Amino acid sequence: MVKEVDFTEKVPISHHLIEIKDRTIQVAVVVAFFFGVSFYFIEILLLWLEDPLPKEFAELTFITPTEPFFTNMKVAFMSSVFISMPWILYHIWGFIAPGLKVKEKKITAMFVFSGTAFFLFGGIFCYFLVLPLGLKFLLAYGSNYWKMQVTIGFYFSFVVKLIMAFAFAFQTPLIMVLLTKFGVINTVKMKLYRKWAFLGTFLLAAVLTPPDIITQVLLAIPLYGLYEFGMVVSRFFENPKNREMAIRQMQAEAEAKKAAKEAVEKAAEMK
Repeated sequence: MVKEVDFTEKVPISHHLIEIKDRTIQVAVVVAFFFGVSFYFIEILLLWLEDPLPKEFAELTFITPTEPFFTNMKVAFMSSVFISMPWILYHIWGFIAPGLKVKEKKITAMFVFSGTAFFLFGGIFCYFLVLPLGLKFLLAYGSNYWKMQVTIGFYFSFVVKLIMAFAFAFQTPLIMVLLTKFGVINTVKMKLYRKWAFLGTFLLAAVLTPPDIITQVLLAIPLYGLYEFGMVVSRFFENPKNREMAIRQMQAEAEAKKAAKEAVEKAAEMK
């Protein structure tokens, strides 16, 4: 049972820590359960993850006695996190919601559903589009000169990390909506920093994906599309007062810069 905190009055930090502990335990129990289920059906998961591998490289090998066991453990754990994502998102929102207004609490279902949908869509997009193209390019790149041996540890680690990277990266619109809802950012600034967002998506893609241009572009372009989508959706959850305040602030800054420029030009003319 989670000991929830009532934000109608001030509470000590220890109450927040207790709630975090309770929610973490509940999440850990569900993740552990699905870890057991995933480990039991590990052969199905491994065959599914091997499917994008080009047929000429389909014979995977291992080079250490412990590699098969720890590879299965890693795949089962990542699978359990993937399956448990709705429950994880539910507890994240459950921790945030007490500090919100009654109307804002009602979007809990939307938060969990949207977060899960984007998470799944990111993983599916990676599996069906990015992995086949990326693996074909990477594995065939040097095969004309060298013999390529793909080990199970490196392959499954690469595939699972890439799928999870895309799944988490596709949470961008949800994060933007939440930050807008809490007044941390606003759509006016989002539009103003479009070019920096475009550059940022490519930098993020370079960090999350292997060092090849194919997978980086395949992540960066959808990410920027999600940024634009998040900007549109954020307008429906944004406080109009925050948007108007941001517009007035930008206008004041523009007028101040114009006045400073005119003062400099006038001083130069007087000389």
